[in-house]
Amino acid sequence: MSTARERFAGGTAVITGAGSGVGAGLARYAASIGMRVVVTDVDADRARIVAGDIVAQGLEAEAQILDVTDAEAFDKLATDVYERYGSVELLINNAGLETAGVLWEIPVQRWRQVMKVNVDGVFHGIRAFLPKMIAAGTPATVANMSSVGGVLTQALQTPYIVSKHAVVALTESLHQEVALTGAPIQVTVLLPYSVRSRIFVDAQAAAPSGNAAADQMFDVLHTLGETAGMDPIDAAENMFADIAAGEFWGFTDKAFGLGALGHRAETLSERRAPAPPMSF
Repeated sequence: MSTARERFAGGTAVITGAGSGVGAGLARYAASIGMRVVVTDVDADRARIVAGDIVAQGLEAEAQILDVTDAEAFDKLATDVYERYGSVELLINNAGLETAGVLWEIPVQRWRQVMKVNVDGVFHGIRAFLPKMIAAGTPATVANMSSVGGVLTQALQTPYIVSKHAVVALTESLHQEVALTGAPIQVTVLLPYSVRSRIFVDAQAAAPSGNAAADQMFDVLHTLGETAGMDPIDAAENMFADIAAGEFWGFTDKAFGLGALGHRAETLSERRAPAPPMSF
């Protein structure tokens, strides 16, 4: 079984939403094992800070501004990266948004925004890069960021949960379609759990829910993440280990992730109603 360094050193990684949180951890870890990293984010300052920190360590990285909801921008990025580097060994479609509130109070614009970033953004990345990977005919990997929420459910986070279930289904189907091509391309879905990030803070700043229970839940989740959540680089190392091992399912916390899959399987096989909502 190859290590992440053995598998990817010398290759190029493109990571979306890499300006903070899990994405920044993935970018920093990819660089640490010898990859050239294209750090993309819609926030130019965040992308430049992460790329600059990597370069300051004598490693290879560059920052690129990318709105993953813009298919044309994704196409231009893919063309540019291939023209300059010749190949991409790893694409991680990581960019994502959270939001809180009861479903019937979610603004239509916010619902659409979450779906455009979390689902359409993955589609745009695949559409831009995968044909070039197939044409190259060399080993490559596409990893799509879901969440343990992609196999579980949770009240007051419905748009996010729906989007992450969609990413799991998309990635499972993509795995089957890539197999039809015979190309040496691995497809992996990533299911992180409790990693330190700004996702809850950013969500509250961008779209205040106006719902006391939802706001309290996000405050609790953010605090738990800051006090007990995994360091993003440690989380990245765990996910890279699963990718390097050729796994379809990648986890930050394998025991929790496998438990989430088992819980979902039992819920479906036993036709259980959803569990009672958590209290906050």
